[in-house]
Amino acid sequence: MAELRPSGAPGPTAPPAPGPAAPPAFASLFPPGLHAIYGECRRLYPDQPNPLQVTAIVKYWFTGTDGPSGFGFELTFRLKRETGESAPPTWPAELMQGLARYVFQSENTFCSGDHVSWHSPLDNSESRIQHMLLTEDPQLQPVQTPFGVVTFLQIVGVCTEELHSAQQWNGQGILELLRTVPVAGGPWLITDMRRGETIFEIDPHLQQDRVDKGIETDGSNLSGVSAKCAWDDLSRPPEDDEDSRSICIGTQPRRLSGKDTEQIRETLRRGLEINSKPVLPPINPQRQNGLTHDRTP
Repeated sequence: MAELRPSGAPGPTAPPAPGPAAPPAFASLFPPGLHAIYGECRRLYPDQPNPLQVTAIVKYWFTGTDGPSGFGFELTFRLKRETGESAPPTWPAELMQGLARYVFQSENTFCSGDHVSWHSPLDNSESRIQHMLLTEDPQLQPVQTPFGVVTFLQIVGVCTEELHSAQQWNGQGILELLRTVPVAGGPWLITDMRRGETIFEIDPHLQQDRVDKGIETDGSNLSGVSAKCAWDDLSRPPEDDEDSRSICIGTQPRRLSGKDTEQIRETLRRGLEINSKPVLPPINPQRQNGLTHDRTP
């Protein structure tokens, strides 16, 4: 950026009057909520004073530019550079813009350990990396802005099997496993879109020694599940094997097998054991119906 100088012939000038320094002429180009974010990025990447920037016509700023958004976080993404790649791809920006749009429209925020079921290759290729986990960025530190503290959440691309394990156990546990496998993320949790194996295929012991034991001792921290429901007229015979009515025999729904019934029963039993603590404290006999009973001394 060129230095801004006053017009006119050069000559001696009087020292400036005491008081607050005037902001640079280009300060207005940067919204106040972005100064601290840019500063943290420059601290981590001092060799990139003018990095490539991708923007959209309709922008979704989590931290707010001219005012607070109420979310207080920004998304980051570490992607492995592919052989022969001379410039960074732009699809990660589109991906993050889509996540930001979801947050603004639904008002559901993201937290470390959350997962995003994307059900499609993140780069629209044939990759097995089709879902995401979110975690605290391992290098970018929280920063203070005029609108409050901003934290950085990193997107980590995962395979379907890894997503299912995160749902059955928890996201933080799977993230720790990804950190231990260099080709699956390593300490910086770098996403490799050409990764063709899951961490359980790379190291089969992880499923039994870590995930299965974690599920048995910790259960799942999944707080909710979204599902699509549909119905059809069962009085008409199915047109082919792909027809949803083919799951029925005649007009009677197919019954669960004994194995499925036992699996459901065992899962419910474990859930009841893990959540055996009472939700509400016991009622104090001295306080009932909102009235306080005084004791006789």
